[in-house]
Amino acid sequence: MPLLKLSAVYAPSPEAGFDVVIRGPMGGVLETLKSLGFEGVELNIPNPFEVDAAELRGVVRAAGLEVSAISTGLSYIRYGYSLSSPEEGVRGESIKFFRKYIDLSIELGCGKVVVGLARGRCGSAGCRRALESLRSSMEVLDEYAYGKGVTLVLEPLNRYETDLINRVSEALEFVKPYRSVKLLIDTFHSTLEERSPYEAIEVAGPYIAHVHVADSNRLAPGLGIIDWERVIYRLVKVGYRGYLSVEARAAPSYEELLRVSARTLKPLLI
Repeated sequence: MPLLKLSAVYAPSPEAGFDVVIRGPMGGVLETLKSLGFEGVELNIPNPFEVDAAELRGVVRAAGLEVSAISTGLSYIRYGYSLSSPEEGVRGESIKFFRKYIDLSIELGCGKVVVGLARGRCGSAGCRRALESLRSSMEVLDEYAYGKGVTLVLEPLNRYETDLINRVSEALEFVKPYRSVKLLIDTFHSTLEERSPYEAIEVAGPYIAHVHVADSNRLAPGLGIIDWERVIYRLVKVGYRGYLSVEARAAPSYEELLRVSARTLKPLLI
C-alpha cells in the first residue's frame, strides 16, 4: 500500500464556473483517472442537498476509485455562501450547507471536507470581524464534525482569491483550538504566499490532512518550477499519508492535465 495516492478535483455539475476543476461527462473522467493510475477523485459539489449519495458512491466505486474529499468552493461561487459573512442569515445557510457536506462525506466514504473559498473574505467589516465570524461558524461545525468522525480541512488561499487567511502560519494558528479542523496544503498557493513551499510543509507538519497539487503557474505538476521530489520528500518526512489531489488548470484539456500530472508524480510516490 503506497503512503501517498493520486486524486484530482472534479466538478460533477456541468455548469460549474471554476477553471481549476475538471469538468466533463463523469463516466469519461472517471475512466481516464483510473486508466492513468489515479486512485481517487475529489468532488467539488455546489449544492450537497442535490446529490444522490448512494448513486454517486456507486458510480465512483464501479470505476475502481475512491472519493478522496469533498470540495465546497462552488457553493461560494454559485450561491455566495460564506462562513465569515457579516450577515447572520448567510452564515446560517452556510453552516447548514456544511453540515450537509459533513454528512455527505460519510456517505461517500471519505470523511473529509474542504474549507476553501467558502470561508469568505474580510469585506467592508474588516478582517478582525470576519475572523470572529469565521471562528464562530467553525466552532459549530467542529463540534458537529467531531461527533461524526469527519475532518474539516482549512486551505490557505492566495491573496488574489481571498484576503482572509493566506499563509500557512495564519491557518495553523486558526485551526489549533479545534478538534476536527486540520490543514489543506496547496502547492500553488504556497508558492505565491510562502517564502518556500517546501518549508511551508514542514511548518504545517502533523496538521496536514489533505494536499492539493498544481505547479507554480497553476498548470499540471511538471509544467512549472516546483521541485516535486522535494515536495513529496517533505510530506512523507512530516508524516503525511493520504492523497495528492490535482487542482490545476485543465489546459489544453483535462485529459492532458491528468496525463502530465500522472507522468510527473506517479514515479515519485512511495
